[in-house]
Amino acid sequence: MLKLVGIALLTSLSVLILKGQNGKIAPLISLSGILLLLLFFLRRLGGAVAIFCDLAADSALSPYLETLLKVLSCGYLTEIGSGICRELGENGAASALACVGRGEILLLSLPDFLALTKLALSLAGGG
Repeated sequence: MLKLVGIALLTSLSVLILKGQNGKIAPLISLSGILLLLLFFLRRLGGAVAIFCDLAADSALSPYLETLLKVLSCGYLTEIGSGICRELGENGAASALACVGRGEILLLSLPDFLALTKLALSLAGGG
């Protein structure tokens, strides 16, 4: 974790210094720092995802946990992507990406929502 904090602080200080001297390169330095942080984090996250997948494979809730993992991944990727777009000054692209990400989450969760609705109706005697 200390490496991640160090990278973030170094990136922030570099961007702050470069904004005063050469404003055009500052967003590229920021983007580089963000990508470096993400690479370090994704390497650490891989082990946790593998454990989560092993647990999901052994349970009856496997399809729901798989959907949950996809929805979480979609949400994080959308947030990271829209943040990068905003950092580069592309607010329109950031807003569009956020909207598309929400729609994708809705589409990913729709089959499970329908299955749960059918289950609830059958338990209530309506299906």
